[in-house]
Amino acid sequence: MAYTFDEIVGIIRQRENAQTPVLKKMVEVKERYNGDYVIPLPTLDEEPVLPPLTPSLISENIDAIAQRAASVSPFIGCPALDGFKERGVRSREYGDIRRRALKATWADQNMKLKLRRAYRHLAGYATTCLVVTPDFQKGAPKIEVRDPLGVYPEPKAYEDYSLPRNCGFIYGKSGDWLRAHYPAARQENGGPVGSDEIAVQELWDVCEWIDDQHIVIGIMGQRYQQVNRYQQPAHSASMELSRAPNKAGMPCVIIPGRVSLDKIASSVSNVVGMVDLMAKLMALEIIAQEKAIFPDRYIIGRSGQVPMIVGGEWKDGREGEVNVLLDAESIGELRSSPDQTTNIAIDRLERNARVSTGTVPQIGGESYGALRTGRGIDALMGASLDPRVQEVQEIMETHLRYLNESIFACYEGYWGSKQYSMYTGQSGDTSHVEFTPNIHFESRQNTVSYSVPGADTQGTTIQLGQLLGMKGISLHTFRSKHPFIDDPEAEGRRIDEEALEEAVMASLSQQALAGALPVVYLAKVEKHRKKGLDIFGAIEEADQEIREEQAAAAPPPEEGQVMAPEQAMGLAGGPQNVPAQGAPAGQRPPPPEQMQQMARALRG
Repeated sequence: MAYTFDEIVGIIRQRENAQTPVLKKMVEVKERYNGDYVIPLPTLDEEPVLPPLTPSLISENIDAIAQRAASVSPFIGCPALDGFKERGVRSREYGDIRRRALKATWADQNMKLKLRRAYRHLAGYATTCLVVTPDFQKGAPKIEVRDPLGVYPEPKAYEDYSLPRNCGFIYGKSGDWLRAHYPAARQENGGPVGSDEIAVQELWDVCEWIDDQHIVIGIMGQRYQQVNRYQQPAHSASMELSRAPNKAGMPCVIIPGRVSLDKIASSVSNVVGMVDLMAKLMALEIIAQEKAIFPDRYIIGRSGQVPMIVGGEWKDGREGEVNVLLDAESIGELRSSPDQTTNIAIDRLERNARVSTGTVPQIGGESYGALRTGRGIDALMGASLDPRVQEVQEIMETHLRYLNESIFACYEGYWGSKQYSMYTGQSGDTSHVEFTPNIHFESRQNTVSYSVPGADTQGTTIQLGQLLGMKGISLHTFRSKHPFIDDPEAEGRRIDEEALEEAVMASLSQQALAGALPVVYLAKVEKHRKKGLDIFGAIEEADQEIREEQAAAAPPPEEGQVMAPEQAMGLAGGPQNVPAQGAPAGQRPPPPEQMQQMARALRG
């Protein structure tokens, strides 16, 4: 069903009203996280304005979970449609191409940084939003992390984790941006955005609607500054700017949510009141300290006289000026000391807030009691963070799978016949991938998983290493699960190549020490190594040079004369009777010709 723009605006406004209580809590968390909230204090006109005092408990809790969860990249897998060895060669090859195409898209979109923002939303707001849209400038899908404060998806059952059928968005854009990107928004073209300085600087509420048929963008009106952002502004103008078919065939909107009882609920939103009370007590404590240092003064006049202040105004002692008084008999001070129980109340509030959010002081670098060892601190932090990090990672595993399906759909719908060559973000022989969506994207099935949910890179390495040592997993599984190894197959090949290189280098060293190889041969090998060739290529080039030099220097054989093997093989023959140092008697090391042949075989 295709909605008109007015119908879309009405649906979004209806959803906005329904979500107002949740949105208010999100705003409260956001203000405390950013340190923008000013704690109301008693009216003290003569007191200096204090900077906003917001304890870092909320930001500390959000950052600790998000940083830990995003420190390890998830693994992406694309199973083959036909896994049998004999007939599934192409299917497995295409599955690997799909996997590397996803890796390339993630790398192109800087998903490592975007996941860090998404995890902060999930930890602070209990929800986040990922959207896949076509980027026509790049000719590839674009992945965005949208602010949950402006996301209004289709209402559905809480236990339903599938993609919404439609979703509306509201975000602010300047009039200058609207005039540049949508000429129809210009006032001279019938739109509401004028060309004057005020109009181009004002923020406008832009509405975006995505369903399985269309992507609609329009203006809802000017964004007015309000005390409560979620009271409906009386928009003065609205207009549809663009309507395009959604060629992906599905709403590519992924909205992960925290697991709770029956609705979106953030754990940090429950401690906002305690954090505000802490901030208020801390501000009053500072005011009391200043009063103790700079006490209020009073003047007692002489009998029958009214004391006067020269200048008519009492000067604050903090300014370093002296007051001059007339007809004053004495001056007194009202000294008081801060109440010691205030700090006790602050500490108690902090403890309750930490208990409510599961935030241990060690996250911020503090150490209490007899806990002094690194192992003990790690155990305590792990017990506090691991279950919560594990939960958010498992939530993201499911929804990142939907994200990959949306990427496949976007490629196929918009650029199905385009041939791509992209950098995967990996090193080695899998650093690039070439694919055509309509050919290689046989299936949208994929898996996203964390090797050890809840553990950071160090913890993952330790647990995998212990399992490998106990022979609980294979070496291949260890490589496939380790966060530092992007491609286990390529990593295994590189390890084998390094082992062969070490063996060849050891053989060369043995022959050199035994005098079986001339120095000039070793010099040529080293020369080609410095040019960037591996040991196998260097041996081939050095042997070829020696052959060419000997062929040029040796006189041509007479008719019927056979060349000596040493001359025909260049230096490959070498001194045949000199054993390598440490070699058993009667056994000589393999000549360079054999290593050269082995090198050619390995290089293919």
